[in-house]
Amino acid sequence: MKEFIILIVMFFADPTYSGDDSVRVLTYQGKPLIFDTVQKCEKWIDNDLENLIAFGEAYYPEAITVKSIMCVPPIDRIS
Repeated sequence: MKEFIILIVMFFADPTYSGDDSVRVLTYQGKPLIFDTVQKCEKWIDNDLENLIAFGEAYYPEAITVKSIMCVPPIDRIS
């Protein structure tokens, strides 16, 4: 069964920035946040966009803004 998680990718103004630029959203209120279809994942993003943006900006306060938010397979489950 395919599973999906939310990935928030940040935008940095410094073109030489070479650190991490994304954060995986793995839980919500202490429970795993894993979706069995990309459509369910995208619906969550649509319904919670403001909070996801705020989370990304809080996680990377040195970033300019959120570059993208997408649904991806968990890295440990990519085949």
